[in-house]
Amino acid sequence: MIKKYLSQSDAIYYFSVFFILLAGILAIAHFSGNVRLQALIVVLVSFIYVAWGILHHLLHHDICFKIVVEYILIGAFGMAIILFLLKSI
Repeated sequence: MIKKYLSQSDAIYYFSVFFILLAGILAIAHFSGNVRLQALIVVLVSFIYVAWGILHHLLHHDICFKIVVEYILIGAFGMAIILFLLKSI
């Protein structure tokens, strides 16, 4: 059943993921002249995203192999897209 409203812990999780990704975007924009540092930031933000998502599900006791694979694939896909775009600049 779909919840009508987010719980407080889910809202905190979504806001924290938003701010992690926003900080990554701002860091990439700040270091616009250094492609290697930008690539490092992308990799770090991707790993943090994956770890944060797995930790969230671990704390809510609904972790399974499918969720772990999903976070890893989404993190890797996002990282690949951004690194590809950075390489072409």
